Amino acid sequence: MTNLYQWTVSLFYQLANAFFWPVAVALLALLTVTLADLGGLFFTFWRKRREARSDLPAIARALEQNETIQGALDDVILSPSLRRFWTKVESRLRETGSGTNVDLWLEEVLQQEELDVAGRLDRTRLFIRIGPMLGLAGTIIPLGPALQSLLGGDMAGMVSHLVVGFGAVVCGLVMSGVSYFITLVRERWTRVELKEMENLCELTLRSLRSSGRAAEEETYESLRTA
Repeated sequence: MTNLYQWTVSLFYQLANAFFWPVAVALLALLTVTLADLGGLFFTFWRKRREARSDLPAIARALEQNETIQGALDDVILSPSLRRFWTKVESRLRETGSGTNVDLWLEEVLQQEELDVAGRLDRTRLFIRIGPMLGLAGTIIPLGPALQSLLGGDMAGMVSHLVVGFGAVVCGLVMSGVSYFITLVRERWTRVELKEMENLCELTLRSLRSSGRAAEEETYESLRTA
C-alpha cells in the first residue's frame, strides 16, 4: 500500500512538471495576443474618431424618395460598419428578386451580423476566463519543485521557483484584466452599430411597404379609370 501511495505521488509530481511548459508557453503566447489586441483597440478608437457618422434622417429621406432599394443610399453618409451591412442587405435582396418576405430576409442578415459580432467577442471573453486559470496553474506547478528545493536546503532554487510562480499569476491576471477592458469597449461599440443596423432594417422595410402600397393604389386607380 505504501509503494502504491509513493508511486501515485511520484506520478502526480511528474505530471505537474510535464504540464509546466505547455502552461507557460500558452500563457506567454496568449498574453502577447492580448497586448496586440489592446493595440488594435486603440487604433480602432483613433480610426472611429475620424470616421463619418451615419445620417439617419438622410437615410430615411433617401429610402422614401427612391422607388427601388438598389443604389438608394449610394450618396448618403454611412459609417463604415453600416455601409458594409447595407451592402449585404442589397446583395440579399438582389438574390431574392422579389418583395415578398422581405422582413424575413432582413432579419436573416441582421441575425447573421449579430452572430459574427458574437464570434469576434467570444475570443476576448475566453481570455477573461482562461487567464486566471493558466496563471493559477503556472503558480501551483512550481510549488512542488520549490518545496523539494526547500527540503534539500537549496534556498536559491526555491526562490527561483517561487518567482516563476508569482510571475505566472501576474501574467494571467493582467491578461484577464486587459481582455475584460477590451470586451467592455467592443461590446459598447457593437451595441451602437447593431442599433444602427436595426434602424436601417426598419426604415428599409417601411420604405418597401409604402412602395408596395403605392403601387397597389396606382393599379387600383388605373383599373377604376379604365
